[in-house]
This record gives sequence, C-alpha cells and structure tokens, in this order.
Amino acid sequence: MSDTHRRPVPTDRAPGPRETPAPGEEQRLAATVAAHPMLDSVGALASLLARLPPELPLWLDEHVRWDPDERLKQQLLTVTPRIVGVASAVETEDAAMEPGLELGTVCIPFDSTPDARAAVAVRRDLLPADPYASAEERLEQGDVPGALGDLATLLQDIAALLSDVTDGLERGSSDTESLRVEASRIGQAAARIARLAKNGQEKDRG
Repeated sequence: MSDTHRRPVPTDRAPGPRETPAPGEEQRLAATVAAHPMLDSVGALASLLARLPPELPLWLDEHVRWDPDERLKQQLLTVTPRIVGVASAVETEDAAMEPGLELGTVCIPFDSTPDARAAVAVRRDLLPADPYASAEERLEQGDVPGALGDLATLLQDIAALLSDVTDGLERGSSDTESLRVEASRIGQAAARIARLAKNGQEKDRG
C-alpha cells in the first residue's frame, strides 16, 4: 500500500517529525509484533496472527526493501511485520489513524547470524530495492545526490535492457541500429547523472 496512507508506530524510540507517541493499545500491538521480527514460515505467521485482534487492518508494503550498502553481498528475502497507523477513512489533513498490521519483504545478508538478520529485518530506514521507488523516497528525505544515484542506476538498467533487445533483432536493420544509438545515449546520460550524484555526495561530506 502507498506510504501516504500509513505511518510507523514508534516503539522504543522518540517520536520523529509529525509523529506522536502511540496510545497504549498501539504500543501493546507494536510490542507483540516486535517479538516476531521475521516470518519465515506459515507457522510463524499463524503464531503472530493468533496474538493479534482479528479485526486489525492488514496492509502490504509495496516494495522489497534493502540496505544499498549491502548490495554486493549474497542476500535472502524474509517477511517482516510491523504495526503502522492507517487512515480509517478517506485521507485528509486531520484524518483519524488506527493501527494496522503491515507485512513487508526485506533483503538480509545470507551469511549473517540469526540475531543480525533479525536486526536488519526490523530496521525502518531500509530503502526500496527498486531504484525508481528508492529515488522517490530519497527525494522526500531531501537526499538529492542519493536520488540522482538511483536514477543513474535505473537509466543504466534501461540501457542494458535495450542492448539486450537489439540482440534479438535483425542485424544491420535501421530499427536495430536506432535502438543501439538510443541505448548508447541513455547509457551516456546515466554516466553523466552518476557523476552529478558523486559530486553532490562529495559536497555534502564537505
């Protein structure tokens, strides 16, 4: 579901911008869910659901999330739950929020310990693995260089895919050559944007 319709319920951290301390019931639900950081089987999911009210709204995070700094490591996927605040009606500026259960998918390092895996699974700063969605979230957070880096990655992927398409077309045809040119142009644009992202990151570091 869209992030615009729910917010995380804080547990052991201070409220952030535009967040308020969760009521007692939400805190109880959040604590229940926190005891099940990873749901790696139907039994684990059933065990969690048995501890939650049956009328609790159910949501799905639309993105697989990961830590980009761990992208070079072999990853495995795990399902992780959390309690979020969801709009109980058509969202307005003062729309009432109610707790709901959100299930998400997180990439975690394959060679990590169970405790380390659980620690990654419950992180709330993980970005979408999809570069376009990641760029959107980074822009919302004010991270322009990071967003540019994601967009450069997206363009590189598009250029590579276009090159793959040309392999299945008639060699020497005008369409094939046109696609090769477009793939090259997109790849060059990706390289230029990647340089801008790098320059921005260096400026941010001072």
